[in-house]
Formats: sequence, structure tokens, C-alpha cells
Amino acid sequence: MDPDLLAPFLPPGESVSARQTTPNGGTQRCNVSVDGELALVAGRLWWEKTGGVVDVAAVHAQVSKGDVITADDLLYSGTGAVGKVEGCTDSTHPDQALFTVLQVFASGRESSSTMKRLVTEYTGQVQKGSDCT
Repeated sequence: MDPDLLAPFLPPGESVSARQTTPNGGTQRCNVSVDGELALVAGRLWWEKTGGVVDVAAVHAQVSKGDVITADDLLYSGTGAVGKVEGCTDSTHPDQALFTVLQVFASGRESSSTMKRLVTEYTGQVQKGSDCT
């Protein structure tokens, strides 16, 4: 990921840390903290194939805050986004599609235009990754 796309969503501070979590068998998250405070969550999850970005956004905090823009397989606002990863299949999730989710928890860090670029880049990187076959 391009650090210049992440920087606008991180508050100033002394140290940045990232922690990977797997809250269930179909979800992976990277929690990014600045000085011990959660600033951003980047995740990917398997969701039913008939669902879309609006359905995924509805259950994630921060994604629908502010003006929400839906374009193609993306939904984004100044503080969050959902992207649908095209062409991914997984034998452990045969009836599901892969989605990316970004959530900004740092206050005063909103940018719809940067979020659109970030979710586009992040979703593209997940699509190219080893978990996407």
C-alpha cells in the first residue's frame, strides 16, 4: 500500500503499530494504532454472494458516516469504505464473495476523495494477493 494514501487518516503521534486479528473464519483485520489509540481498521471478509457493498457497509461502523458515494463495486465516505473484490473464490467459502472494508476511527481525519483512492488501491492489492484465487 502507498503510505501517502494512509497518512491522511492517521493522527500525529510518536509511534504507529499494526495488529492482525481474525475475529472469525471469514474475516481478517489489521488494526492500525497511533500512540496506542486505534486510528484505522483495514479488513477483508467473505460475505454472501447475493449481498453487495451497501449490505456490508450497513454492519460496519464509520463506513456510512457523512456523504456516502456508491460507484461500481465501491462504497465510500470520508471515514470508511467497502470494496468488492472481483474474481476471488475460496473452497472454504463457496457461496460467498470477498469484500474489503476500511474504517477510520481517528477524529478529524475525513477525506472522501482520498478514501476512494485508498479503497481502490487496497481492494486491488487484495485481489492480487495469495488469498484470492
